[in-house]
Amino acid sequence: MKHLKRFLTLSCAWIVAACAGNPPNPYDPYEGYNRATYEFNTAVDNAIAKPVAKGYVKVVPKTVRTGVSNALENLADTRYTVVNLTQGEPVAALESLHRFVFNSTFGLLGLIDVTELFNLPPKQKNDMGVTFAKMGWANSNYFVVPLIGPSTSRDTVGVVADVFATPYAYAFNDWVSLGVLVAGGIDLRSKLLDVESVTTTAALDPYVFQREAYLQFRNQQLKNHGVKYIQSAHERESLYEDDEDDAGLSIAELARQRNQ
Repeated sequence: MKHLKRFLTLSCAWIVAACAGNPPNPYDPYEGYNRATYEFNTAVDNAIAKPVAKGYVKVVPKTVRTGVSNALENLADTRYTVVNLTQGEPVAALESLHRFVFNSTFGLLGLIDVTELFNLPPKQKNDMGVTFAKMGWANSNYFVVPLIGPSTSRDTVGVVADVFATPYAYAFNDWVSLGVLVAGGIDLRSKLLDVESVTTTAALDPYVFQREAYLQFRNQQLKNHGVKYIQSAHERESLYEDDEDDAGLSIAELARQRNQ
């Protein structure tokens, strides 16, 4: 696992340094880099990730896929426990730990999620990007990470921090940790196979659609965690104000509006 951590840390430093030039677009300041990385990610996805995900869905029964998803989510609860502690949320941390212990014990190592059956608190997903936002790094520009996808500068650093905040990574060897990472990627990609049809139907620049969809989703996540205002570092634009012009707009409409 130490090799994986070193690779992620160096990769993060290289990526951030590569984007230190003067941005041409104040809303998406790294758009030149982001579009190139988006094209690269799309090519890799079409050549490898999507075919593997389709094969996974076709060959593996849904019941088994659900069990794999449950087991991965169960392991993630250990990370949520640590992340909640970094945010000064001991109750949420204990709830995540409780879910992990309960599912691992009575849910066949997490293959079956029995927490709802026993009325345990719902899962509270969290990450170090949220921690950094709560610490004051609320303003962060859109950023596309190679082989990962849409993110922000803050959340890219958060991804690296998440690796260090993952307890099971210290218990497993590098190969097992890599296997969990790959399994998680395949599981996630298999759940996103229908997204392309939505993008095509919207008849938009796919890059812009992905950007707007991600930012809207991420901003809502941060708002749910108590981060009220997320602004572009260049525009100083509040995305959580009660703006009547944006009220009720769909992701597609926002994408068209901001791409004009």
